[in-house]
Formats: sequence, C-alpha cells, structure tokens
Amino acid sequence: MVRKALAPTILLQYEKYQENTEIVIGQFYLNARQMKINAQTKIAALIKQNKDAVEAIVAINPHFKKLRNPVLRKILAPRVTIEDAARIGKCGLGDFFQALTNIGFTVENPVNNESQEKTSQDEMILNRINSGKIQTIDVRPILNGGTDPFNHIMKAVNKLPDGFVLALVNSFEPTPLIRILNNKGFASLVRTEDGVVKTYFTKSADEVKPVEKEAGLCTALSLKALDIKKIEFGSQCKEIDVRNLEMPLPMVTILNELEALASGEALYVHHKKIPQYLLPELEERKVSVWMAEIEEGNVKLLIHK
Repeated sequence: MVRKALAPTILLQYEKYQENTEIVIGQFYLNARQMKINAQTKIAALIKQNKDAVEAIVAINPHFKKLRNPVLRKILAPRVTIEDAARIGKCGLGDFFQALTNIGFTVENPVNNESQEKTSQDEMILNRINSGKIQTIDVRPILNGGTDPFNHIMKAVNKLPDGFVLALVNSFEPTPLIRILNNKGFASLVRTEDGVVKTYFTKSADEVKPVEKEAGLCTALSLKALDIKKIEFGSQCKEIDVRNLEMPLPMVTILNELEALASGEALYVHHKKIPQYLLPELEERKVSVWMAEIEEGNVKLLIHK
C-alpha cells in the first residue's frame, strides 16, 4: 500500500524534474540564439555567451587547443575575431559559422563600421604595395639563430618612410606584435602562402605614436634598487625563474602566477630578456612593474599586483 501511494508522488517529481531540465536547456540555447555573429565577432564574446564555444572551435582545428588554457584564452580571445581565427587556423569562415550555429548562434552579415574601416585599411596597404612603396624584413633567419627579432623589427618600423609598407616575413602570424603596432597607429594586413606568413604594416594615422622599446611601460632600476624594493614585500613576494622555458611558456607562466597572487602581493621573476610582448599585458592589468637589465641573458622583474 505504501509503494502504491508513493508511486504517483515519485512520478510527479520525475515529471517536474524533466520539465525543469527542458526549460534550462531551452533557455541555454535561446540565450545563444539571441546573439548574432559575423566575421568581426570577437572570440571572447562567443565564449562569454556560451562556454561550449571553446570546444566547438577546437573541433574545427586542433590549432585552437590554446583556447582551453584560461591564461592564453584571456590574452588571445579579446583581440581575435572569427575572421582572424579562420585565417590563423587556415580554415574557412563557413567552418566556423557551421560549428557555432550547431550550438545555437545565429549568423548575420552586416557591413558595420569596424569591417568597413578594416576594408579601407586593407585597400590602402595593397595600393601602397602595388605602387612599389614597400620595404621587407625576413625574421626567419633571426629566429632560427635563437634571437628575438623584436628590436630588429622596431628599427625597421622607426625607419619606415611615410606612405611606405613594411612587409614582415615569418613562419607564423605575430599576433602580439600586431597588437603593439596597431596601438601605435599602424594598420596591418596578414597574408599566408605556402606556409610563409607575410604581415604588412603601414602608418594609418596622421600622427603615429613613436615606437620605442616596450620597456618604457615599466620602471627601470639598478639591481641593488630592485632587490631593496623586493625586500619591502617580505613574505608577500613569490620568486620564479623562467629563463630555461621555451616560448611562449615564460609569458604564460608569469601570467598564471600573477593570476594566483592576492592583491598587494608581488612576483619576482628571473628572465633572460626584456619580455616585450608581456609588458603590454601587464600594463593592461594595471600592475606595477620594476625591471633591472643586468646583462645579456639576465633580466629581473618585480611585479606588484
């Protein structure tokens, strides 16, 4: 008799659970559908709207496994559009749109101000190339020699005549460099052919900010002064050594450690060079940075959160 009395109650509870589950799932996909996407949609916006976007994108091309790393995702996703990602991953926009519509997004094709501006910049670069106003720097031999080509590139950029294009030849797309130069007022265009990546830069503004060594983003100190500063933090300072790590592990390791720090704590880093691409990331996080360049292959950083 007890079993018979309980049976309708259990059935009712199960039906209620099933109904609630369907509502949650339905709302989940409804939220995704409410977001319309196009070629200029940032990857970060997709992930914020629907966490399943990470695995959907990874399934398109294993190259995108980096998005599974929270730190790398934080660095790359806010700056990379669907169009950029398709180009980097050497796949079609259609592949992206199909994968994203499968998890509830809606594709649109508006001509917005951002895409119009990008098209205009691309045309400007191509026109300057076609008129012969181009200078080329191939950094592959520099990289093969184990040297960071950043300073070589900056010298070429600073010497670039007005109206000219700098063609940077490489084996991969230099995303951090593109961001640095875009922030300095340069337009950029990336083309890949037979595994060779050519990134074109040209001045897109009437007044371009001077491109200096990114060390200007932090305070330079002597080693003695830096060590005194380190002592001030006492037990609130953690020490790491990234000198023997392969790129991009030094930057990833530092940012990972920084994420784990509590407000007011500091990180003392042994590095083998000035981390040109890391410094803008630190500036964005509004942390205090002090640096001592002792000799070639020996740089110390103190980062206060």
